[in-house]
Amino acid sequence: MENPRKRTTITTEAGGDGLHVLDHQQEQTYALNTTSALVLQHCDGRTTHEQLMELLRQNFNVSGAQAEQLTWLALDELGKANLLETEVARPHQSSSNLTRRQMWTTFATAGVALAVVPMVALVTTARAEALPATPNGKPMTYFLKVREFIGSVIEIPAVPIPPPSRPTPTPHPRPQFPDIHNTTTDSKYFAGIANVYIPGDDQVSVGRCSASFLCFKNNDRFYTDISNYISVDNGLIVSWLTPTTLINLELDSIINGMVTECIVVAATKIGPNPFYGETFNLVVSSDGRQIQFEFTNILN
Repeated sequence: MENPRKRTTITTEAGGDGLHVLDHQQEQTYALNTTSALVLQHCDGRTTHEQLMELLRQNFNVSGAQAEQLTWLALDELGKANLLETEVARPHQSSSNLTRRQMWTTFATAGVALAVVPMVALVTTARAEALPATPNGKPMTYFLKVREFIGSVIEIPAVPIPPPSRPTPTPHPRPQFPDIHNTTTDSKYFAGIANVYIPGDDQVSVGRCSASFLCFKNNDRFYTDISNYISVDNGLIVSWLTPTTLINLELDSIINGMVTECIVVAATKIGPNPFYGETFNLVVSSDGRQIQFEFTNILN
């Protein structure tokens, strides 16, 4: 059986947690997750199917049978996308003849992270235009769906710590100062993560946004400190803090409290990153259904 070999007409670049593959002959771009990217990078005509399986087994800490399933599914995906010189045929006795849905169910039951299931996705024209760095002065715009974000939210237990007891008065009174201690009467701590999209395409994700919300009520007012993080497939990675005062602790109200305007710096670098070190004016807005992030480059 011939060893798999990637086509010579493709080039790759880092994208998110995997690779973006540009097929110059077909003029198409594909997004590969970590598993598919690892397999494609080793499709050099010298690496055997068995070596690919062992590579996945070691990298993702899965069983031999699971590594076999992952390998053949990845090769199937790469072959269907025409990224290999020849489409690889499975041996007749292969036990990996599972559909993607069956594999998700099998892996979930076994406690294997579904993120390792191979994925090769064609990048649509609208999405491909959003991947390169946007010229200075023109905003890059992304959004998340509020309902998707709410569906991912977890609540971490948070309870107020009771105030310390007052000390026993001393025989020689000291000057009295006003009691400025504020008692927290209610608190909540949430965290969530959701895909981000570009305007005009709410089906194909171009990155993700995560946020955590520390909420508390104090002296009849509500406060929330929001830590935000966004990572886009084009390499943009930024984080920022949003302090806000809310009217209640309802989840919709808390998430829409992300609205702000601030200066952010792309100070985190993971792999090739054309935005590293650049400064942006960030405007976060909401229409109740979507949270929109608009980045405008500030010339240094």
